[in-house]
Amino acid sequence: MEAAEHYWEVTSTGAVTLVGLMFVVITFGADRAKNDARSLLKTYLTPTLVHLIVVFFIGLLGLSPEGDRLILPFGLIGVSGLIYTIRIAVRAARNDGLFSDAWLFHGGVPIVCYLGVITAAWLGLTSTEKAYSVLRGVSALLLLAGMRNAWAIAIDIAGRNPKS
Repeated sequence: MEAAEHYWEVTSTGAVTLVGLMFVVITFGADRAKNDARSLLKTYLTPTLVHLIVVFFIGLLGLSPEGDRLILPFGLIGVSGLIYTIRIAVRAARNDGLFSDAWLFHGGVPIVCYLGVITAAWLGLTSTEKAYSVLRGVSALLLLAGMRNAWAIAIDIAGRNPKS
């Protein structure tokens, strides 16, 4: 169990660190915002923060002494995240086209991850160990997508000219 605890600590720390760095990037890039920034924030930035926070919550679940009893209710996060991410995937497809890299990492990968959270909750009915295995994979994939998305957002903000 020791290795599993370290896994949850690493993924949670990585997710929270990226959330903090996203706020720094946004603060430094605030003077570079365009008029269309609100729509872009709703499509790309906010979902990235939501997904990273979900990784953090998955890590908290893994470290919680009551974690075994929380896996099934955690499926609600999976269902909520799935519905939210489908909306984001539709927006990303409208902005960048279906199956673009933006759609893949803001829509496709998170949809798979939230389906994994739902699957883990279902597996939690019979096997906590299997549920935690799925949650470890899901949190790693969602963290990787969050890292890619955070990088893409930072590059986009850095490349904008300050508004006049």
